[in-house]
Amino acid sequence: MFCDLRHSTEILNNFEEGLYRRTADSQGKSFTYEEFILDLHETSYKELYLGHESTYAEIYGDGVMGIFPEDNTKYILENVYSLQRRVRSYNDSEGVGVFRPRIDIGFGITIGEVSFVHYPMDGNRHPVGRCVHEAARIQDAAKLYDTRILISERFVNFSETYIRADHRFSYRFIDRVVLKGFRSPLTLFELLLDNDRRFHEKQASADLYHKAYSQYIRRQWKPARADFLTICQEYGLGAGSVMAEHCDYLSKNPPSPSWNGVWHMSNSS
Repeated sequence: MFCDLRHSTEILNNFEEGLYRRTADSQGKSFTYEEFILDLHETSYKELYLGHESTYAEIYGDGVMGIFPEDNTKYILENVYSLQRRVRSYNDSEGVGVFRPRIDIGFGITIGEVSFVHYPMDGNRHPVGRCVHEAARIQDAAKLYDTRILISERFVNFSETYIRADHRFSYRFIDRVVLKGFRSPLTLFELLLDNDRRFHEKQASADLYHKAYSQYIRRQWKPARADFLTICQEYGLGAGSVMAEHCDYLSKNPPSPSWNGVWHMSNSS
């Protein structure tokens, strides 16, 4: 799992411009970027790398990579749910958006084999493997599709029993893609949590999204585009806008007869 702070460059620039100030009783001192990063890890990521003895985590500045044992599916879901709750609580606290930046975190989750290699440079073991790169790329795609927690089909299959048994969780299909730097297609879903403010909109849009995608697969670009735009405009979901743009691109650049709906991320801006 990769977790990453969104809009991080904009936030850093805002700090450099002295945008965030403390309240008057602290003499108007600037809230520093270093303090914000500590806040981010304390309020959001901390449980990920301290919450379970079997979890491996590495910190990457304003992001974290987590690796979980294969029998920890339920723990992964609970951890993500708790992290999302912490982020929402932080964003709802006094002064956020004025004296402190808001936090928006994206996730990429998949399943695969990981090896740990000893690095003589720092004397520690570090994870390597295809799924490490895959999770990072999925997290990148989550930004594009305006999703919070983007997961691979393998993770859906592995965790579906737990997701269906708990009303707090759900998922929706997003797209079939070839991630940047990869060659094989991957089916992506969004993991839905009921502590997401757009949880009900995402659930309610699923049938129309399925209809639009069916038209998309049949190369019916115009009606598919119209339905995808409806999803964007009526439900406020950016994935609809992204898919409408795909329709525009493919109508002008017709795919080969063997095309089966897979979008190559290299086509994305």
